[in-house]
Amino acid sequence: MAYENTVLSLNPDGQTLLGQESALRESGFEIICVSTPLQARFEIEMGRCGIFVSSYITPLPIYRSLADLFRRNCPDGLVIFVAHQDADGLPEANVLFFAHDEPQAIVRWIISKQAKRAG
Repeated sequence: MAYENTVLSLNPDGQTLLGQESALRESGFEIICVSTPLQARFEIEMGRCGIFVSSYITPLPIYRSLADLFRRNCPDGLVIFVAHQDADGLPEANVLFFAHDEPQAIVRWIISKQAKRAG
């Protein structure tokens, strides 16, 4: 995957995913941070992203639409959703994290997933 170390982060409020974005950046990932679904759609359609991260701040219908688009345009990519709490109706993703999880948990998971794919 050409862009496996590129993360597209849809962070509408600029704060919710800030810790995760910082942890990923410090671990050598390139972060493309967007604040609107339209910007996310553009980046996904460009196909430059290996990982898509969104959160509970994004309305679920919009998240689902973007996640589907991401999977079509980046079939080898990973989709991560950061939920506010464990509840019914959590969206489909390669992995779910929760807002209270430490930001480094996402980094560790991505690196372990990439190692399995490479091996």
